[in-house]
Amino acid sequence: FPLKFSLFSLFCIALTIFLGIWQLQRLEWKEQIIVEFNELKDQKPLSLSMGKMKYPNIDEFTKVITLGTVDRSKKIFFPAKTMNGISGVRIASLLSDNHGNNYLIDEGWFDQSRYDYFKDNNEIINAEILGYIRYPTKKKMFTPENSISSNEWYYYDLEQIQTFLNVKINQKFFIKNMSNYAENFLIRSSQNHNFSNNHLQYAITWFLMSFSFLIIFIIYLFRKKK
Repeated sequence: FPLKFSLFSLFCIALTIFLGIWQLQRLEWKEQIIVEFNELKDQKPLSLSMGKMKYPNIDEFTKVITLGTVDRSKKIFFPAKTMNGISGVRIASLLSDNHGNNYLIDEGWFDQSRYDYFKDNNEIINAEILGYIRYPTKKKMFTPENSISSNEWYYYDLEQIQTFLNVKINQKFFIKNMSNYAENFLIRSSQNHNFSNNHLQYAITWFLMSFSFLIIFIIYLFRKKK
């Protein structure tokens, strides 16, 4: 028993220190994203079609603009998205610019009660589109798998989405819409960031837990010697 307790204590101390360091790394990453976001949000938008040719390494959060067509006959839904405590869904559709390049555009958020309206909506919308670039992130450990059969998506897998839509789309990035070209109840994105950044609190919590395990282990060793 004493050996098992010692090994368990050392494991807990090492694990919580590791998790604390990991959260500090996440903090640095998140702060860098916020800095990049704030630097780019005040810049003038680039032409999306020119961006493909002239800016092959276009930065995330760069604003872009184009004349294009939003095709809602080719769309996907991201459920379980809340806004101000209200349950809703995000809709992303096919966007074709005036040079025939195809992209996925996150049109915006709508209240769950509007789901049937958007599900049955196959409208083709011609408009000037203003938005900004986002890169897809890797699937997180506890993120559900995308459900192709029910058209419910939980993370951006652009290759998988391309197969589902049966049309080639840009595989490097998707676009967050900022244009008010459609329904008033479709809440478009803005460039006022709402990134949660609680990594410092998480890191402190893990380090305090590590310190607590250490104190318990020291007390155990002290009593054992007695």
